[in-house]
Amino acid sequence: MSTRQQALATAQVYLKRFYIKNEIRQTNPYLVLSTAFYLACKMEECPQHIRFVVNEARSFWPEFMSSDVSKLGECEFALISEMNSQLIIHHPYRTLTELQPELPLSSDEVALAWSIINDHYLTDLPLLYPPHVIAVMAIIIAVVFKPSQTSFHGPGPSSLAGAMREGGGMSILAALGDKNGAGAERIQRLIGWLAESEVDIRAVIECTQELVSLYEVWEQYSEKHCKELIGRMVKGKSLDK
Repeated sequence: MSTRQQALATAQVYLKRFYIKNEIRQTNPYLVLSTAFYLACKMEECPQHIRFVVNEARSFWPEFMSSDVSKLGECEFALISEMNSQLIIHHPYRTLTELQPELPLSSDEVALAWSIINDHYLTDLPLLYPPHVIAVMAIIIAVVFKPSQTSFHGPGPSSLAGAMREGGGMSILAALGDKNGAGAERIQRLIGWLAESEVDIRAVIECTQELVSLYEVWEQYSEKHCKELIGRMVKGKSLDK
């Protein structure tokens, strides 16, 4: 199933907001995930038919998803209620696009910053910081650590994740203060823009440190083990019925 990246991001935020108020142990997370996606597609103006969403979900998780589309409809009302009908989500992608010509950013840097923004939805950052702070963090990381040789999801620690882990937010400050380093002119231009923009640099550093923690956890993450645990939980409480 193909859909816009922004719809997927909105669905991830819906999930986080829903599980702030609800225990995952009392729900079928596969049904909630499918419902969040269905609702996000409607809100982001790329709607998918409810039956199509259910069929796609069943193709991935046949043991956990019912073919009864009314269950997804009921879950949709519960999701909307838990979020108090506040369904409009603002994302960092727009800020990134607007800042590209102003800074200016290369296509590789934009691609890396976009990837970092995608990754931040796996943390609590979307609930804690405004979108423009996330976008600025992604831009700084992309400019300071360079996009070449970067692949977050390849085997072993990536060059970017390793560099971030070595110094966390302080390594960014050191790079920004290095007037003789590689790409110094571009970094100095970025520093000048930051000074004029009055963006909260402390918040940017905190966001960076959270990403460092994400990548450290990612190296230990086992999707198979996680799915087994969730599967036993759902089956044990008969939440798949």
